[in-house]
Amino acid sequence: MYAAGTSGYGLGAVTLMNGSGSVTTDKQGKFSIADDFTCPSPDAEIYLVATGGDAGYGTNNAAVLMSALGSCGSLGAGTVINVSEVSSVASVYALAQFMTPGSTAVGTSSTNVRGLANAFSTVTNLIDLSTGQARATTPAGNGTVPQATINALANIIAACVNTKGDGACTQLFSLATPPGGTAPTDTLSALLDIALNPGNNAAKLYALRPSSGMFQPTLSGAPSDWTLSIEYTGGGLNAPQLPAIDGLGNVWVPNAIDPGTLSQFSPTGEPLSGAKGFSGGGLSYPESVAVDVDGNVWSVNEGNASVSKHTSGGTPLSGAAGYTASGLSQPVDLALDASGNVFTANVNNSVTKFNPSGVPAARFTGGGLDVPYAVAIEPSQNNVWVANYGLSNSLSKFSNGGTSPTVTGYMGGGTAGPVGVAVDANGDVWVANFNSASVSKFNSAGTPKSGAGYATPAPVSAVAVDGSNTVWTANTDGSISRLSATGARISPSMGYISAGATGEVGIALDASGNVWTTDNYVNSIFEYVGAATPTTVPLQQAVKNNALGKRP
Repeated sequence: MYAAGTSGYGLGAVTLMNGSGSVTTDKQGKFSIADDFTCPSPDAEIYLVATGGDAGYGTNNAAVLMSALGSCGSLGAGTVINVSEVSSVASVYALAQFMTPGSTAVGTSSTNVRGLANAFSTVTNLIDLSTGQARATTPAGNGTVPQATINALANIIAACVNTKGDGACTQLFSLATPPGGTAPTDTLSALLDIALNPGNNAAKLYALRPSSGMFQPTLSGAPSDWTLSIEYTGGGLNAPQLPAIDGLGNVWVPNAIDPGTLSQFSPTGEPLSGAKGFSGGGLSYPESVAVDVDGNVWSVNEGNASVSKHTSGGTPLSGAAGYTASGLSQPVDLALDASGNVFTANVNNSVTKFNPSGVPAARFTGGGLDVPYAVAIEPSQNNVWVANYGLSNSLSKFSNGGTSPTVTGYMGGGTAGPVGVAVDANGDVWVANFNSASVSKFNSAGTPKSGAGYATPAPVSAVAVDGSNTVWTANTDGSISRLSATGARISPSMGYISAGATGEVGIALDASGNVWTTDNYVNSIFEYVGAATPTTVPLQQAVKNNALGKRP
């Protein structure tokens, strides 16, 4: 039994077991640790690791399993714990970004304790810890869990566990080896390699499963990748658009209806906004949201040309008409700078700046603005970048005060109907192309770096950068893609695909490493568990800390 560390990612785990540091199961695999450990604190995140054992074929030192239990204060004398292949799948996927291949240590930085706690909470969305069975729905009842995929992975691992460590284990370790990486030597490390590289050898890994696996129901065919994604409904979702994550890990989604609404979900996908969502404050066809460092939620309203502001609890702070300004027309996106100023991209070839109180501060024009559709802040210089959907297919750049170094905007790099923009750790600007299956990249001086664009499976509706400076896209065919900072494809050519997703509209990344997308065709949000590197949230905090593309 270990307490997760807080001195660095994948570091600092502390054993809690008294005496020898471990207990041994009986012949049925049962064990008791009620009097064998001491909680370091009620909030410490606890997990169990089981090693070795004999499934009837001889001792298997390659068999390593895990169960993430959550906060130590939640454990009692009557707590039933199941450590199995299924618990290992759920635990490893949820905690993947806090682990290191080849080690059983789980740890986070001292500034991302909440991200780790939320990741531990995600485990119980995937399985029932007391029975060890994969769930079909989340405990809140509004999430569809990939039960068959979890069981398929568990069956693959079981094919190695139920041996003396040769044969099936050798095949598993070979196929789980990351491209250019080191082969795992135990089942836990193999699972972690699969979770971190879900597109690697997917079909060949599927072929390792026993013909009649012990964990059911399971997949009937090989998946295109081994991501685990949960689909959530409820909370008033109705034509969901571009989402955002707050500092607690809650997910905020604008619903493009009139009167407009906001949906809020907890880090485990539980609806917090009631059946109809939050309303008021001038919401009217809201297209995008942003959360400030105080937890307030800002929205742009295309329907009535306004900006709305709500508290972290969904209470409107803006009036019935929202915050308005001269020249504000059809705003479709917004971004917050380090000081909390709000910048809106307006389809009428302008950008409006509001101060943190919602008072209009400036109106930007020129700079090549041509149907502006997305806006982002580059923190080192506090510059404002705008993606132009018009015929110019360009980017505009402004100082925080509204001065632009160019008259025509920046072109090239394969831009085609740009509708999304994000800035990475190097100050490079990434553009989502809606009229082409690609993303484009420009450096901070506006020079294109992507040739004809970096290919994606389908046109792109949104783009985001995670804590290892890799780029994520939401694609109109329902897939998501991941690219390196140089544009190299990390995800498979068809992207990562979630069952039920039909057309992703927006994408947001949280501090636990989860990828959240919105799908307005099915009025759902999707969570790809542990797929990305933890990201500083809210996004304004990353801008304020100059931490875009860096782990918190």
